[in-house]
Amino acid sequence: MDDRFAFILPVMQVAFGIAAVLAGRWRVSSAGWWAGGFLASAAGFAMPALTFLMPEGGRAVLASGLFAAAFLCFGQAMGEHFGLRRSHISLRLGIAALSVMASAWGVMSDSLRLHLAASDAGCALLMAVPLLAARGRTRRSGDRALIVVSWVVVADAGLRAAAIRWLASGGLGEFATSPYAFVYQITGSLIGVAFAMAALASVMIGVLMRYRDWAICDPLTGLLNRRGFDEALAGRSAHEKSHAAVIACDIDHFKAVNDQFGHHRGDEVIALLANAIDAHLPARAFAARFGGEEFVIYLPQGALALAGGLAGTGAVGTAADLAETVRRDFAQRVQRLLGRDFAVTASFGISAMSPGEVMLDAALRRADQALYQAKSAGRNCCVVKPALAGQPALHLPRHGSSATLHA
Repeated sequence: MDDRFAFILPVMQVAFGIAAVLAGRWRVSSAGWWAGGFLASAAGFAMPALTFLMPEGGRAVLASGLFAAAFLCFGQAMGEHFGLRRSHISLRLGIAALSVMASAWGVMSDSLRLHLAASDAGCALLMAVPLLAARGRTRRSGDRALIVVSWVVVADAGLRAAAIRWLASGGLGEFATSPYAFVYQITGSLIGVAFAMAALASVMIGVLMRYRDWAICDPLTGLLNRRGFDEALAGRSAHEKSHAAVIACDIDHFKAVNDQFGHHRGDEVIALLANAIDAHLPARAFAARFGGEEFVIYLPQGALALAGGLAGTGAVGTAADLAETVRRDFAQRVQRLLGRDFAVTASFGISAMSPGEVMLDAALRRADQALYQAKSAGRNCCVVKPALAGQPALHLPRHGSSATLHA
């Protein structure tokens, strides 16, 4: 191993670790684990050159422990990034412990091959487990790049372990002059830099996505805000929107909740309505809090179902069914929060795109009009306003009674 090269890998890893620490200031949960991994890896790479620190055997065992800790941190960082925080943690801890013990046995028996193969195999497995768990969770190009480079790291460590017979021989004292030392410093430099860059890119993507979420999401409910609703709508095709329906909903007598229980409880009631909506959203539908206690739901295929319901088929349709389901669910959730003595309900207005419409604005206005009709009709109900002018609104009944039409 070239002594002039001995500190290049540790310095590079420290630099990446510091960069991850700085990125952690933006509250990305994976940043701390990436930083811990890079700093532990830097210390592991530095062990062969720190001859003054302790005898060679002690440094070899410590290096194995540091690399195992580094790859544990890398795996945990990927788990945080892909939403798998505690995935297979017991398995990974077991792999790390076995790897370090086998590596230490190689040191005690003065077997360079066993020492290096055990460490490399353990690192490969520690990285492979979270990568397998993250299958199907890569949605962005940055995620895919991280996965690809991480598999290259696994392949590099695994191939070194598999080829240890040809890369190393003899005792620990033969490490510096072995082909293994040359291969490991070359691949460690090239693949290590690529892996670190992919990891930091994933951290920065997390930072950007956090700021994007702050811009388009409502912090109280986690649903979209008005800007987020408009952005989500802009990404849908004209054909989909031409068959869409919208639901406007509002909490009834919400001021009374704040007056009797305080604004903190009022916020909890708003969040309960958001939870009820989110729990029943079908595929490709989305919802937004437009302000205060008012919410809007977009249903991509709701118009066809509404058209069938209003044509007298006896089925109210997808949008109306969803509104009624959310209405009942919300009432039950609030009852559990505030008790039976203080009932809190919500009203719903429903409409759909009419033939020839290309913008959702008109359907939103009709849904608002239907919402006002629901308020006038006594609240705690759903009203459907047809897209075609001249048709009466459909006032959906409560408790399974028959529907009534009114202008």
